[in-house]
Amino acid sequence: MRSPFKFLDAYTYQDHANFFGREDETEALYRMVFKSMLILIYGLSGTGKTSLVQCGLANKFDGPDWYPIFLRRGNDVNESLDLALQQALPADSPPLNTASERVSFLFRYYLRPVYLIFDQFEELFILGTENEQHNLAQTLLQLTQMESACKIILIVREEFIGQLYNLEKSLPNLFDFRLRVEPMSYSKVGEVVEKSCVNYNIQIQKPIEQSIKAIYDNISGGKSGIQLPYLQVYLDQLYRNVFSKSQVSQDLTNDESWPKLAFNLAEIKALGDIEDVLGRFLDEQKWQLQASTKQRFPDVPDDAVSSVLDAFVTPEGTKRPVLFTGTEDRLALEAHVAQWLNNIPAKTLSYIIHQLIGQRIIRQTESSLELAHDALAFLIDQNRSETQRRVNEVLSRLLIAHKEYLETKESLSRKQVNVLEELWPMLKTRLSPDLLAFVEQSKAELIQKEQAELLAEREKRRRATRAAVVAIVLAALSVAALVFATLKSEQTRRVKNELAIAYVNSQIQVAHTLKVEGKYEAALKKLRTIDELNVGLAQPLQDTVGKLTQQWGELQKLIEQANAANEALDYLKVIELYQQAQGISYDERVAGLIEETENKLESAYQRLIDSGNSMANAGYLDRARESYEKALRLKPGDVLAKLKLRNLK
Repeated sequence: MRSPFKFLDAYTYQDHANFFGREDETEALYRMVFKSMLILIYGLSGTGKTSLVQCGLANKFDGPDWYPIFLRRGNDVNESLDLALQQALPADSPPLNTASERVSFLFRYYLRPVYLIFDQFEELFILGTENEQHNLAQTLLQLTQMESACKIILIVREEFIGQLYNLEKSLPNLFDFRLRVEPMSYSKVGEVVEKSCVNYNIQIQKPIEQSIKAIYDNISGGKSGIQLPYLQVYLDQLYRNVFSKSQVSQDLTNDESWPKLAFNLAEIKALGDIEDVLGRFLDEQKWQLQASTKQRFPDVPDDAVSSVLDAFVTPEGTKRPVLFTGTEDRLALEAHVAQWLNNIPAKTLSYIIHQLIGQRIIRQTESSLELAHDALAFLIDQNRSETQRRVNEVLSRLLIAHKEYLETKESLSRKQVNVLEELWPMLKTRLSPDLLAFVEQSKAELIQKEQAELLAEREKRRRATRAAVVAIVLAALSVAALVFATLKSEQTRRVKNELAIAYVNSQIQVAHTLKVEGKYEAALKKLRTIDELNVGLAQPLQDTVGKLTQQWGELQKLIEQANAANEALDYLKVIELYQQAQGISYDERVAGLIEETENKLESAYQRLIDSGNSMANAGYLDRARESYEKALRLKPGDVLAKLKLRNLK
């Protein structure tokens, strides 16, 4: 079936007969464009900023009154501006190199001002570079000096207003003429609902006022004002629910013919609030598509659809426009986004994307794809697990590191490699051959470097040990000679004792070095050697050697048990044993092992929770329960795992 409501699409000029509730803002904007060359439109996401220009302002002009060019950043806003102006020029135009030259020619050719409308201008700050921003500022400065030939409209989300102050240095009049698009008030919502229902042959059953208030409350969530796309989504889903229960048929051959339907208070209350409506819509479409994709492509990953949607959302939770090339069956996404979907074959990826376009979740232009609205991006971002966020963050850093490597030949550091290895099971399937080779090369170089450093350190210790042994031997010979010469004089006994203490302390230090390296058996052997020397140590030193021998023996047993538990992936037991070892004798190496094991436990836990979620959403409840139970064994008493298990019953 088809619905008359816009869902998440912006209104265009063709929709002007059904564009209600923004008459005041449209009039204010229309007056403003005659007062300034540069207009700033801002407001919260979903307030209908784009619709206000594409539909409201467009309807105020007759065709000859303006020449609008709508722009998005693409890969580079300056390149997008050049391309848009070049395409607007007639075929017989002379060579023109700058934006101001092209605008001037268009103005003279068509005898109407050129309106450059930069939609979703925040993309310049989310995805752009400082150099890109600087170049655009210089171009806009030139264009604003062309008097009536050019008008510039910047449409930006309110939370990015602060970023515009960098442009103000080049454009001092940037904030002089600005219009804030407010969320729709209750009275405006009532106007939109009533007039839309009249246009689309829908009757609102009495009590009308209560029905409109219920719609408003379900969308506003107790806040003041609502977002226009949310209103359209809500009315779209309400229309579809009512239509599915009606006995009427829809004339699909006549776009102007809408069947007679009725909205009532019970249906509105049953639909629920907007978060449930939009979230339910997204979840239903996502899992239906995953199931159909699995049926068509059996080897597709269980999270393929979720991964595709995730690639269209920036780390900041806004929608990411993605350029593409290729045929319908073989879409090729731009490289830095395709990298995130490396584990999904091209044909499968094309199928998923085309289905998402049909579901109105992704919108397609001639050269780019993007989510239909930031509201969807927000929902997708909210559903990202902590593991997903970490994987996305690490992959972003890896892409940057690889790009720098191509310029500087600097490989990954040990810290970077350790982070990769922690998330490797989830990362490796998403890496291209070039990135896999880069990681493996970095690992090989690190191993080679660390082995060289280890050999150097061992050689240094051997030299130190040899020197100590020689010194001790010489000292012993000196003692022997002294003893022989002085016939066990008091001085001889004192010197012998001092040398024995020095020797024992040096051996204890060597034993400590071995212990810190994790060589507990060798360290204990060294301590036993001291005992066997029988050099007549004073009681405190004997006690020290005895205490260390006992402690390190217990420590060795605990570490061996921890290693065995680690092999069995019993991370809780591993951490417990390491902590017992730390209680006996604190060691930086063991502290590092505890942190490493805690990270392994957290990663394993998140993988099990994510796997359980995927299985539950796909309807495999037994497998979901198994994953949640394993997660609960990793974290006994964990509230989230318990809640997940309870929800399966």
